[in-house]
Amino acid sequence: MSNDRFPRPLVLTNTIQGQIRHRRKLGKDLFFIDVLVSETNSKEQILFRSDDGSMTRENVQDIYRSARPGSIVRATVGLPTNPKESCSYKVWQSNEPLVMIELYNDPKTFVSDPPLGSKGPKETVTRQDGSQKQKSQMYCKFWINQRECVRLPNCPYIHPSEEEYEQARKEWIDERLTIRKVTTHDPEDPHTSKKSHAMRAMVFAQWIHETFGDILKGGMGVLDVAGGKGDVSMFLSHAFDIPTTVVEPEIRKRPNHWYVRLRRLTCRMVRNEDPYSNEPMIEKWPYETEPTYIGTLLDDAFLVEHADLMAKTGLIVGMHADQATEPIVDVALKSNKPFAVIPCCVFGHENRERRLANGGQVVTTEEFIQYLSEKDSRIQKSYLGFEGKNVVLYYRPQ
Repeated sequence: MSNDRFPRPLVLTNTIQGQIRHRRKLGKDLFFIDVLVSETNSKEQILFRSDDGSMTRENVQDIYRSARPGSIVRATVGLPTNPKESCSYKVWQSNEPLVMIELYNDPKTFVSDPPLGSKGPKETVTRQDGSQKQKSQMYCKFWINQRECVRLPNCPYIHPSEEEYEQARKEWIDERLTIRKVTTHDPEDPHTSKKSHAMRAMVFAQWIHETFGDILKGGMGVLDVAGGKGDVSMFLSHAFDIPTTVVEPEIRKRPNHWYVRLRRLTCRMVRNEDPYSNEPMIEKWPYETEPTYIGTLLDDAFLVEHADLMAKTGLIVGMHADQATEPIVDVALKSNKPFAVIPCCVFGHENRERRLANGGQVVTTEEFIQYLSEKDSRIQKSYLGFEGKNVVLYYRPQ
C-alpha cells in the first residue's frame, strides 16, 4: 500500500539482534518492541503493522505473541513506511517473524524498561472502566497473587503486610470484579440480579429443563460435551431424572466434597430454597440417576462408534465448552437435533478461517456468538442469570 500516510515502501535492509526490553500494543494492527541491541548496547525500536498493507493482521498477532519481553531475538528491518515515525532514537519496521535466539523462561516476571521516548513511569493508571487512579493507591498485582514483587524497592504500588494481606486481597478481587461487571455489561441482558459464576451449572440445568423439558420426556437423554466433572449433568440427572452422558477427553476425578456440594445445591434447587443458605437440611438426592462418562471427543468417529447413544440423545449441550463449542453446533445441525451452548473462549488464532457474513474476523466472544448464530437462521439467543459469559444459543428443530 502506498498513499499519503505510507508513501515509502517497506524494504528490509538491516539485521539487528538484542534483548526485548519493552513491548507495547496499539490495537490489533500495530505494536512496537524496544530492543537493547547487543552490538551497540543501545536501544532501538521496531514496529510491526498491518494498516499499511505490509503484512496481515494475523501475522501481526503471531509476531506479537512471540515477542516476549526479556527474550533475545534477531530481526530483519527497514525504514518505516510512514516517515513521520522518525524519532531521536532509531525506529525500524519489519514484516517478518522474529528469530528466537534465547527465549526468556525465568519463572520470575521480567521487569520491562519504560518505553522509548517516554518521560519516565506514569504516576497514574487508566483502568478498564476508563477511570484514572494513582498507582500509590493501588495494590501491586504481583504481590497480591504471588506474595513477591521483582520491582521492589522501586515498585510504586502498595505491598500490604502479612497481617493486612487477606483483607487487601479481598479488596483487590472485589474491585476487579466490580470493574469487570461495568466493562462487560450488555444492555440487552435483562438480568439485574444474578447468581455467582460458581452457580452457572445449576442455572443452566434449570433453564434446560424449562426450555427442553418436553423434548426430554420419555427417556431421551442429554449429551453434555466438554462437560468437565459433569456439573450440568449431575443437576439434570439428580434433580430432574434426565439421562445424561458426559463427553470429555480426560475423565476427571470427582472428589467427595464435590458430590456433597452438588447434592446440597440440587436439594435446595428442587425445594426452591436459597442456594446460599447455611441452614442444616436432610441431603438426599431427589433422583438417584447418575450420569454416564465417556472419555473421548465429539467428532465424526464418535457419531459412528456411538450411533445408538446419538439415537437416544434428545439434546446436545455445552457450557463454556471452549474448542468443542462449534463442533456441538455443527453436529446438532447436521443431525437435526436440539442444542444449547454457552460460548466463552474463541481461540481465534487457531481458527482463522472463521468469517462473519460481512467478511469480518472472529476474534471476540461477541463475534463468535454472531458467527455461530449465522450458521442457521433458526438459532435463538437468550441470557442466563449468572455472572460471566451468560449468553446461550439454542436450536429447536421444527
